[in-house]
Amino acid sequence: MIVDFVVLTGLFGIGIIVVNLLIALMEKNSSKKGLVGLTVFELLFMGIFLYLALPSKNLSSLLWYNLWGAFAAILLAGGLLTLVKTGRKIRQKTLNVTGKRVDVSFDKKTSPVQLGKLFGSVVALMVILFAVSKISAITSIDEVYSSIHAKTEEKAEVLTSTKETPIAIAPDMAKRKMLQKFSVIPNSNMFTLDGITAQTINGEYVYVATVEYNGFFKWLKLGEVPGYFKISATDINAQPEFVKEPLKYTPSAFFNQDAGRKIYAAFPGYASYGKINLEIDDKGIPYYIQTLYKEYGVTGLMHYDNFKTAVLNAQTGAVKLYDSKKAPAFVDAPITSAAANSMNEFFGRYGQGWWNQFIFGAKKDVKVPTDNGIYAAGQITPMLSKEGQLNYFTDFTSGDDDQDSALGYSLINARSGQLTYYRDLEVGIMDSDGAISIAAKIYPEKKWDAQMPVLYNIDGVPTWIVSLMDTKGIFKKYVYINAVDNDIVVDAENAQSALDAYRIELATKGSNNSSTDADSLAEKSGIVQRVVVLANGSNTVVSFMLKDDKTVYSVNSNNSPYAIFIKEGDKVTFKANVTADQTAASIQDLTVAGIGEIK
Repeated sequence: MIVDFVVLTGLFGIGIIVVNLLIALMEKNSSKKGLVGLTVFELLFMGIFLYLALPSKNLSSLLWYNLWGAFAAILLAGGLLTLVKTGRKIRQKTLNVTGKRVDVSFDKKTSPVQLGKLFGSVVALMVILFAVSKISAITSIDEVYSSIHAKTEEKAEVLTSTKETPIAIAPDMAKRKMLQKFSVIPNSNMFTLDGITAQTINGEYVYVATVEYNGFFKWLKLGEVPGYFKISATDINAQPEFVKEPLKYTPSAFFNQDAGRKIYAAFPGYASYGKINLEIDDKGIPYYIQTLYKEYGVTGLMHYDNFKTAVLNAQTGAVKLYDSKKAPAFVDAPITSAAANSMNEFFGRYGQGWWNQFIFGAKKDVKVPTDNGIYAAGQITPMLSKEGQLNYFTDFTSGDDDQDSALGYSLINARSGQLTYYRDLEVGIMDSDGAISIAAKIYPEKKWDAQMPVLYNIDGVPTWIVSLMDTKGIFKKYVYINAVDNDIVVDAENAQSALDAYRIELATKGSNNSSTDADSLAEKSGIVQRVVVLANGSNTVVSFMLKDDKTVYSVNSNNSPYAIFIKEGDKVTFKANVTADQTAASIQDLTVAGIGEIK
């Protein structure tokens, strides 16, 4: 790693080297040894700065640091030359005492004008770089925006079963349980619990938390972290497991064992973005993951279709670089949440160009991400798809505090960077702020906190799912809220139980299934074994069970007026989206033998 930092020091110190070389050529009578010594000192200072500060390595940063280095080098060299030449004058006057006043100015053989020109040239280059970076950042907006692989869908992600699509609890509960088990760590007082990340290990959706040193002297004494915590992200009764896999390289270590510093030094041509994440392979071996990128020109902007992923083995220190799409299979998030958040911000702001984002540009189609997530300062929430792919969820609002309507939401594939924007132009839905407000008021006397809202399509209805946590961070209930009609609210301690109850509530209140994907519906038929008719105001709901089938099927008579005539023993045919663990479902296109088709 020392060699890597020497290379980086050379890259960031080009301006220092060039300036001092030019000064040496201009000041032929000056002390070459003094300039060489000054250059070595400046490069050493630059190297220490890089090691401690880890500044960005994108092109604009490299240019700025080189120019500032050159700026400082001119001032220091000028000071050195003044001291050297003044010293010569003093010695000459001392050897030839005339009684005259000692002249401490530059002699006529030096060229302060040339030094001034060099100084002016560096300042001019700074002005040019500033202007170019600002102008190119504006003119390249459209091209950078086109690097976002985005598509728009009208229908939300379908939630059929919480077994098929896991619904995670808020990570605060996982963190609390881990802290309660913290004493299982040897020398636990020397460590602290750090960030929590969602991922899959051997097909199980889990939260993983790093254990970090509690200061420099703890690292110096121990030399390695004894392991990490993991816990199910979906089982509210699960207990955390402390996995005894030592980590030598971690973010809280120092010097050459600092995981972030090791990744930083390994790839001089790339800039890092966001925090590094801990990910675990299927054998339990810990790795640290960092998103890297190359800047678009000198704009400070990134190519959203060309992310790289650095993968550091936390035990051996081996670090490799991959295209994000080709990262090892165990890496669930080659693109970390900070990069996804930047993509959301850019997508929401610049869809109509740079000028449009300002009030004089009318702000057409400008969308603002909400801050109700758990990653990236609250703007990102991880979600696992039914295919087992980790996505990042964010909903967008207009930015108007008087509006509670969502402009849509995005899912970003954490591996490919594909952004899918969901927006139903015909149905206005409540945003996550509104969902949190409703969920928090269900039990006002308990003062529970509503967290981690995510949006799904349940039987054709956009639905918010929110976790309720008590004041100690203990999970209490899931809340399902109709995003269109927020009078439909159901809560339960189990995600699947809440889903089943919510489906019955939708059927009871006459919800329609117009958003449900017809391809996901399967035709079912059977003999009615039990039937009940429930009247609720202007709605009448018929619920029935089939022989050898545990699912309760419901249909609203407003949608199917002949359904109230169903009786036990009737043969029925209908369409529904049902999975093995589902206990309730609403149906479409009901046909009853002997009565005819009912729609």
